[in-house]
Amino acid sequence: MRGHRWRGGAIGAGVAGLGVLLGAVLVAPAGADPRPSPQARQLTPIVECSAARDGSTHTVFGYDNAGGATSVAIGPSNGFSPGPADRGQPTQFVAGTRINVFTVVAQPSAPRLTWTLGGRRVQTPGPPCESTPASSTLANWGPIGAIVVVTVVLGLLLFWRTRRLRTRAA
Repeated sequence: MRGHRWRGGAIGAGVAGLGVLLGAVLVAPAGADPRPSPQARQLTPIVECSAARDGSTHTVFGYDNAGGATSVAIGPSNGFSPGPADRGQPTQFVAGTRINVFTVVAQPSAPRLTWTLGGRRVQTPGPPCESTPASSTLANWGPIGAIVVVTVVLGLLLFWRTRRLRTRAA
């Protein structure tokens, strides 16, 4: 009878130990920071500047890639904390230094944001911007926007001039 109790205790301890081991194995990958690939380790995140506008903080980011073109998926090697991890950062990185790549907008009540890229980190806010970053809608217009604006202005001037000449002729 005494040996039977000992075996029951040993089995219970074995089951408990197996449960602890299984729990550690399942939880460890979620909390562990996987090592970035060799290509990702050549990436350096850059926080360029921050500007307060409309009650929020706009921070402009870039990166430096000392290696060749590479891609890093959104996740532990390319993500923001606190979440969400995806805040519009690129996943494709060409060689060289790239500035004004993307902007993150954060509320003043939000904690500091940290961008982890290839094992390196930068934190917001950055140094003050010399000028307020342009809104993304206007910034994406580029030369096409300039052509549209010039065309509209010239069209209005031509319309006004033609109308003026017609009223004089009549």
